[in-house]
Amino acid sequence: MTRKQKPEPSDHPSPSPRMLARIAEAKLRNAARAERPALEHKVKDATTLETVITRDDGETLLDVFGTTSKDFLASELNRLSNSQLSAGQLHTAQTEMNAALAAIDGTRPENEMTAMLASQMVATHSLAMDMLGRTRRAGTPEQMQAHGALATKLLRTFTAQTEALAKVKRGGEQTVRVEHVHVYSGGQAIVGAVSNPKVEGGGVDEKGNQAYGTPDPRAIAAAPGAALLGPNTVGDSLPETRSERQEALPPPRRR
Repeated sequence: MTRKQKPEPSDHPSPSPRMLARIAEAKLRNAARAERPALEHKVKDATTLETVITRDDGETLLDVFGTTSKDFLASELNRLSNSQLSAGQLHTAQTEMNAALAAIDGTRPENEMTAMLASQMVATHSLAMDMLGRTRRAGTPEQMQAHGALATKLLRTFTAQTEALAKVKRGGEQTVRVEHVHVYSGGQAIVGAVSNPKVEGGGVDEKGNQAYGTPDPRAIAAAPGAALLGPNTVGDSLPETRSERQEALPPPRRR
């Protein structure tokens, strides 16, 4: 007789129904995303590394860098590989190289200029994250300050590169969005650029744009509302002191 062995308990608990639903949604989103190109490294000898394009027919990798020039593609791949090379390594790791390609492909460069910006962003990001890790593992306050300062500069550079890439993609155009505009009775609203007209002699007409400097009656018309209290016609004044003793003020007169 053979004794049936009890199934060993799994190290990972079964996912909950909510997690199963989350996994299903993630699969749908991942299926809708484009597959990123990848490179495979084949080492011929100790100093020679051959790069082979996998899951790609050559055209996709050109599209990743927004170019039709194979020379530009080869040069950018070489620069990108050098930027991801760690100290003591002869060749860039295949994982790091493919991760950099995925990041560049995520920006969808339209031409060589945007591809170069994307490559710079990848290099800056990897170096900034390295400096942040060195800051956390610093053994002395001096090392922490030096690594932290360099990480801060790199993160600011990355932000500037992101803004530059967005500006290039939108062609330098600016969008002005007005959230709320309140115009009350008797007033006017102007949406857009407002400039002061130049007068003779190179000066600026400071009064022409003011409410009292324009002949338009709508600009100086008062909005209807409750009347304000007028001045006291009696003309009350403080009494003169007749002695050293302080006296109380008389009650004000009212209509």
